[in-house]
Amino acid sequence: MKKNILLIVMCSFLSLENSAQTILDIDGNIYNTVEIGTQTWMQENLKTTRFNDGVEISTTTLPTNNNTSAIYQWAYNYDSINVDIYGRLYTWYVVNSDKNVCPVGWHVPSYFEWEILIDFLGGDSIAGAVMKDTGTIHWAETNSAVDNSSGFTGLGSGFRGNPSGFIHLDARGHFWSSTMLGTNDSFPRGHSFRLSAENNSVQTGVAVANCGMAIRCIKDDITSGLNNSPSKKQFQLFPNPAKERITISTQQKGSYDLFIYDMLGNTLYMQNVVGNINEVDIEFLPKGSYFIQIIAKDYKATEKFIKQ
Repeated sequence: MKKNILLIVMCSFLSLENSAQTILDIDGNIYNTVEIGTQTWMQENLKTTRFNDGVEISTTTLPTNNNTSAIYQWAYNYDSINVDIYGRLYTWYVVNSDKNVCPVGWHVPSYFEWEILIDFLGGDSIAGAVMKDTGTIHWAETNSAVDNSSGFTGLGSGFRGNPSGFIHLDARGHFWSSTMLGTNDSFPRGHSFRLSAENNSVQTGVAVANCGMAIRCIKDDITSGLNNSPSKKQFQLFPNPAKERITISTQQKGSYDLFIYDMLGNTLYMQNVVGNINEVDIEFLPKGSYFIQIIAKDYKATEKFIKQ
């Protein structure tokens, strides 16, 4: 019996080892990857100094203006030794560029893709424990719950403020999403996610686009699983697929913010909504797949739909 158990364990390790994949960026950096639920993530922060078409991403020692030309990357504290461990820090203008900074077939995750990851790992109050690297080599402190069992291997890669400079190495891991807060193009801010040394939560936040944060790329595969009946998930969305209008029904009381995103996480529509049942006009959308998200004080949910 013991021999059989040992054989099963050995086969399991072989299976995991064979399924592991690596990818290269435009600079030749090699990244390990990991499957978490239905998603495939890099296990390391991005290190490239170029977009995947070869165009260079500049660096600077100066404060960065909050404008669309602030396309920069940095080694933490300008020390290239930090890049091997923590990757580089990028402005959100790099994320929002019409060029892709991730390797071909990969992209910067949107807000809802981060939320899918966090929900799969148990929710924002505990997911950090299974996402953070163990020990105190890359974190200022840790606790017994931190086991990196997801394989995400989050590190305290720090932050570059403008004009405050570099902070939070080994204390915070700040990650950009591709999703803009609202539609204020004159003062753009991006949604972000944060791991912390002192707790096991994953905190959502917003930062001005000229700040520097890590980028963790996700593979392009997106599954659908849509239907024509009201959703039985966190809120009801029907009909689905739809041509002109979609009805949203939720038990949420009071007002909430409603967003429509394309499949890359770009915000196409935003409205503050009051009431449990609301009809949304989607005639302006081209045919394709989209996400609707509602965010209230104590409630947040995302559903996918098809515009016919």
